[in-house]
Amino acid sequence: MEKDHVENMVSIKRAVVDGLRKTLPPGSRSRSFAAAGFHSMRGAIDLVRTTRHNFAQVQSSEPGLESYSAWRRQQPAPSDQIPLGASLVSFTVIIEVAPGTSLAQVQKTRASVGSQAGLRVEIMEKESGSDIGSLVSGVKEDFVLFLRAGSTLEAHALADLAKKHRVDPGLALVAFDSDLRSATGSLSRPQFRPTWSPEMLLGANYLDRAFAVSSKALRETPHLSLNDLGVWRLLLDLDLIATQAGNVNRVLLHEPADWRTPATAEEAEMVREALERRGENAETSVKDGVVRVLFQPAEWPSVSIVIPTRHSRANLGVVLPSLARTDYPSFDVTVIDNGGESDANNEWYSANENGLDLSVIWWTEQPFNYSRVNNYAVRSTSGEVVLMLNDDTEIVDPLWLQEMVGQLMRPNIGTVGVQHRRGDGRIQHGGVTVGPGGSADNLFAGMEPGSDSLLGPTSWYRDSLAVTGACVAIRRTDFEASGGLAENFILCGSDVVLGLDQIIAGRRNVVVPFDTVRHLESVTRGSNNPVEDYYASYWRYSPWLSGGDPYSSPNVSRLTAVPRFSNRRDPSPVKIALTGMGRAYTKVAQNSNISAEAVALLAAATVSSAQVRAVKEQHASIEGRREVKTINWFIPDIDMPFFGGLNTAFRLADKLRRDHGVHNRFIVLGEVHELFIHTALTAAFPGLAEADIHFYDGSDASLAELPAADAAVATLWLTASHVAKVQGTPRKFYLMQDYEPAFYPASTMFAMAEESYRLGLYGICNTDSMHRIYTEEYKGKATYFTPAVDQGIYNAVDRRTKGDDEPVTIFAYARDHFRNCWEMVYAALSEIKRIHGDGVRIVAAGARYLPESADFIDMGLLDYRATGAVYRETDIGLTMQISRHPSYLPLELMSSGVPMVAPDSEWFQWIFDDGENSLTVMRTLDDVVEKLDTLVRDAQLRSRLRANALDTIARNHSSWDEAFEGIYDYFCDPEAATPR
Repeated sequence: MEKDHVENMVSIKRAVVDGLRKTLPPGSRSRSFAAAGFHSMRGAIDLVRTTRHNFAQVQSSEPGLESYSAWRRQQPAPSDQIPLGASLVSFTVIIEVAPGTSLAQVQKTRASVGSQAGLRVEIMEKESGSDIGSLVSGVKEDFVLFLRAGSTLEAHALADLAKKHRVDPGLALVAFDSDLRSATGSLSRPQFRPTWSPEMLLGANYLDRAFAVSSKALRETPHLSLNDLGVWRLLLDLDLIATQAGNVNRVLLHEPADWRTPATAEEAEMVREALERRGENAETSVKDGVVRVLFQPAEWPSVSIVIPTRHSRANLGVVLPSLARTDYPSFDVTVIDNGGESDANNEWYSANENGLDLSVIWWTEQPFNYSRVNNYAVRSTSGEVVLMLNDDTEIVDPLWLQEMVGQLMRPNIGTVGVQHRRGDGRIQHGGVTVGPGGSADNLFAGMEPGSDSLLGPTSWYRDSLAVTGACVAIRRTDFEASGGLAENFILCGSDVVLGLDQIIAGRRNVVVPFDTVRHLESVTRGSNNPVEDYYASYWRYSPWLSGGDPYSSPNVSRLTAVPRFSNRRDPSPVKIALTGMGRAYTKVAQNSNISAEAVALLAAATVSSAQVRAVKEQHASIEGRREVKTINWFIPDIDMPFFGGLNTAFRLADKLRRDHGVHNRFIVLGEVHELFIHTALTAAFPGLAEADIHFYDGSDASLAELPAADAAVATLWLTASHVAKVQGTPRKFYLMQDYEPAFYPASTMFAMAEESYRLGLYGICNTDSMHRIYTEEYKGKATYFTPAVDQGIYNAVDRRTKGDDEPVTIFAYARDHFRNCWEMVYAALSEIKRIHGDGVRIVAAGARYLPESADFIDMGLLDYRATGAVYRETDIGLTMQISRHPSYLPLELMSSGVPMVAPDSEWFQWIFDDGENSLTVMRTLDDVVEKLDTLVRDAQLRSRLRANALDTIARNHSSWDEAFEGIYDYFCDPEAATPR
């Protein structure tokens, strides 16, 4: 198999070499992506073998744990101490007493509730069938739980729920995990619950009784019976959004009997009534033990079905006749065929139309790119809904399209897929989970349909990070908003990215669990996937590889498609991904050992006075304008290309390419790994696909081997000395994006960083502040630009008006680094939380550094495009950077309608206007707390600062293209250009 794959890659490479320049127009998008494929195939044979060897090494044993007892032994013992503020949260526990319940069962449940020491708990014992509305109407406690008699809570259960509320007081519902406890006390069959999953709740009450609901959310509870049907209906009537529901991922409830029973006709009718109350029309029934919901939109949209094929008549002879049996008002089918047009093939289609509205597109472009094929075909159609379907599928239920489209047309649904069966009847796909193999995999692959799992029965509807592109429906508008399928993927992974794009946009992806469309994946393309796609996927999956799959559970192994118990000894998905790609896995954290760092960098950062003189003399000898057609960008190794200073350098390079035809080279100070760097660049800026990549180690010998260019640009203080020394570049520049000496205490590191400003390089300064520093303090020559914001991501368009009773949300960047003053930020936020309690909600993101004791929401590493939605839920932003550049965070927050609390610094006056668009503070704990407290208390002040912040961004920071105007002219004649 490996030999076949390697030979295939070699022939593809030859096709690229022979056909790239002949077939695709220079500067076209097609050529850019073809170039990306060509560059990534260099060294392909060795790379395939090395990558597979690395994965085999890092996953030499089966991940996860098999037994519940083994998993429980790994769990930390709960603390005996009540979490800070927990005693301020109160609970009402309603114990349902069913007919035949023994007194011992009631006492058992009551005792477990009564053992929740240090908390205010009210206990009610009520018979089954009691009116829930009447029971909760007079509740004064904060949260309500509905327990069956005989079930028991863990001793710390309510304390954990109180802690969750303390961390996020905006939650209306907190779910948790449960298991079964036998009469002898043994524990089994745990149920680990995903993040809020509304579609799962339609088919089955996946929460059962393992939740606490805010009494505020129950104010308008209709008259429902205290039983399984009534509790399920209560949850449906809450109709929550994702930000209103949270999870405590611990087993807090032990049930005496299995609650996962097959759905009944009565429950199906209840679900229909609940949907009707929301204004949704649906037909409901019982199928495979769950409620099947067929939504009936007021009007059925037109659907265009797209099928790529290599003229596989065996496959098409199955899928086309099965499509003809589809029960749907209006759909058309487009087959895009790269098997070669001929009279015989056209005649075959004519004879096999099967009454379908069928069109055929013959595809000849090489090299083959699955995403591009589908994009082209989709854009040749006109249906309001697009459905991409593999040719190796078979429709087995005429209602399949009604079910998928009915789900899709509901609010906030991104894509809809189905659970696929293999030829042997086992599950091939039950949704996509990110993590296995350091990449993504099909959930439940290989399991029997209807079987149970740690995440519940496979027969339930699922919300998922993505669904397989073998059968996926999406609104055309959402498809185009995502840019279609990402064409930097050759064969695999772009369907996952399409789903992730919907998650980022605030939409959900739904998996229909019934046997409606079958898929034989290996019939189409075998089991070997291009290595290039693995690299491309890393850049797009990274936030979920790091933070986990929310539709799974931290208690479930992140490394398996078939749910197994998590194992603390398993490597993280990020480590597996990086190791597989031959990259070192390190945890980024503040490093106080700057002496050792200085010793390590002394030789790499050195430059002589003679070399500095040579730079100045060379610049002085060049007169007039010289057109710049090639630029060598000296960059450090890439960690993540989507944000920070490197992203700005790439953005500028891409603009120079687009507007002026500049050919970019990226000269990387790091380990040779062209595919890693190339896929990073193209993930962020596809137009850089044709850029050259070179590597060097900082030595004079490696610098001497670099190609000549019209200009060289340093992007980091460490690369400035290399640009000063390198030969073959008439003019040398320095992209200055922060006062980098401030990253270090006074030391050798400070000295080396500061010396980079005395090398005679032409400065391209990010902000007027950096320009003043370089030109006034260090007497350098420079221009500058004022940074902008991507308002497609950071905007206040969908910012909602919050209720007076909602907590005020404060956002802070949680990166443990000297220049972020994190110690002060953490202390100030902790004090604000102490003062205001449930009146504030503190969100931290950027890295996972927060201790368990912090009453903050720790969002970890987010996809950069997902931060806009977080900011639009934010009321106050806090930044306390100590260097002379405040980063892009404040601009992005202000562009999202968030007033800032920021340092009172002369270097930040270009963005912060105290009392107008922000509040500036002394860099002292007391003053930070005082200003935050002022904003928390004064809603009118927040509103005024918000409006002015939006105006500041609109006037000065709304366009990157405008921000970079004049930079090219500066490259061509830095002596003549006037700073903007």
